[in-house]
Amino acid sequence: MSDQLPDSRQTMIAKPRSPGDGGEDGESRGHGLRLLVLLAVLVLIAGGLGFYALHLHRKAAREAQAAAEQPVALTPTGNGPPEPVTLYIANDSDGTLRKTQVNVPLPAERSEQDRAVLRTLMAQYLVPASPHPVGAGSDIRQVYLMGDDTAIVDTNSSFADAHPSGVLAEELTVASLVVTLNANDSKIARVKILVNGQERETLAGHADLRRFYEASNIGQVVKDLQ
Repeated sequence: MSDQLPDSRQTMIAKPRSPGDGGEDGESRGHGLRLLVLLAVLVLIAGGLGFYALHLHRKAAREAQAAAEQPVALTPTGNGPPEPVTLYIANDSDGTLRKTQVNVPLPAERSEQDRAVLRTLMAQYLVPASPHPVGAGSDIRQVYLMGDDTAIVDTNSSFADAHPSGVLAEELTVASLVVTLNANDSKIARVKILVNGQERETLAGHADLRRFYEASNIGQVVKDLQ
């Protein structure tokens, strides 16, 4: 009998597999491990960037809040020494006007003094913690005197356009302006408010700006509220 196996049987005998023949599987596992490591690194980088972005956002928010909490500086309007100015500051929470005094340099001319007084009052309403906030950028453009007893207060557009709407809020603003002006210039008995040089029907939908306000009438209302 021949020692040679038929060709058909030789083809049926599988050649033993050596340990080193698993290269493809090992390479695949190594490739997958590298992908996992790369993915982990990317996750860490993304997390770090997200944390850094959050840190920057919080820092910017803190800086913005700190800047907003700084009181609005009262721009000196005169060259003389500071003088006491009486302000009647409106308070929305209880609907009153509270009397207070500050010292500011005032110009020599009477109408400019009146304007400086009202701008000082307006600055109190522009700080973030104001008890009676008004629209950002509100200002007094000019005060015109008609005779000795009448003042025309010309405000800018922001004063009316951005003023909070509401009967109480608007009436308090008007009363505050009129009484403060009269407290520092006792000759002023009548006050009319313009907006950017023009007459308006209302301040923000309620307070009538077509009329002249009598300082004595408003002053009595203020006393009653106090």
